[in-house]
Amino acid sequence: MIKPSIIIFMVSTLISSCKEERKNPISVIEVNVTNQQLLDSLIIYDKDKSWEIKSILRFKESNRVIDTMKILENKFYQIYSFLDGKQGELGELVISPNSEITLFIDEKELFESIDYSGNFKLSNNFLAYSKKYQNLLSEMVRNGIKQEELEILIHEKGELINKKGISLNVVDSLSSYVKLKFDEFSDILKQKNIKYLYKTSIVNKIGNNFFFKDIKNNVKTLKDFKGKYVYIDVWATWCKPCKVEHTFLKQLEEHFSNNNELQIISISTDREYDKWEKYITKNSIKGVQLYSGSNSDFVKFYDIGALPRFIFLDKEGKVISPDEIRPSNSKTLEKLEATVYNNVNKR
Repeated sequence: MIKPSIIIFMVSTLISSCKEERKNPISVIEVNVTNQQLLDSLIIYDKDKSWEIKSILRFKESNRVIDTMKILENKFYQIYSFLDGKQGELGELVISPNSEITLFIDEKELFESIDYSGNFKLSNNFLAYSKKYQNLLSEMVRNGIKQEELEILIHEKGELINKKGISLNVVDSLSSYVKLKFDEFSDILKQKNIKYLYKTSIVNKIGNNFFFKDIKNNVKTLKDFKGKYVYIDVWATWCKPCKVEHTFLKQLEEHFSNNNELQIISISTDREYDKWEKYITKNSIKGVQLYSGSNSDFVKFYDIGALPRFIFLDKEGKVISPDEIRPSNSKTLEKLEATVYNNVNKR
């Protein structure tokens, strides 16, 4: 017969254990990656708590990673990929306290391959299914398509998502949530497409007819660089991603330092000239530094919004690309060399 004192001890221990579990609920996430080459890591965030990081899954040592997360609420969490050092939104997933979730993913088909198992398998796969079509639509409008065509595509993909939800018999609340998110995405995409169409429309148009100030407050124009290809870095002193790119931009400047065919220029869209001038002087920043301001004709013509932004002009000052790839992209040097040196060889 078990003594009452032992029973009391066992019950108190069990109660204490349950309290501790509620206090520190641990959820497990496992990720398996196939064809892993450039995928550095996956990060799970809690958007509602100032983008608190819940898990970082790194793939440097293995393509199978397991991590634990302290999860206090049953809700949607955001998952992002770091592919070749660049962050990209991969979607959402449902996680609850003490849940176990496994994600299978193929780097060659990032969005198409997502497959969840474990807790919330059905819900998470439905969320991934919707995200797959959002990504597909985003890729389709990258260079701009007719707005009427986009409307048709959005309707088609929305219907596919709705039918998928019905076939999986997902709960109404999740189905409504996914529809709301898809509608919000679609509205934003339509606005982006208008911008993409405009950018496409200015290709091959003269894009150097603008005036700026230099560090000595002298007036400068892009026409001064006619006869050279011009790679333009559009930035601002408050922009952290811009400063990250400047390390790679400096490498490009050094690479082409003895070449007279290409000119690299940095143009600031800071609101205040004095703030930009002090920043350039204090940090002894070299190269061609010009100031545009935030509401200039240059900003309006190129529809400058998010920074950093890069622009590529030909020798006549015509726009080759109003939204060129960044210096940190390994393909940038290759593209610039191909353009510049091919032109030299044609002489």
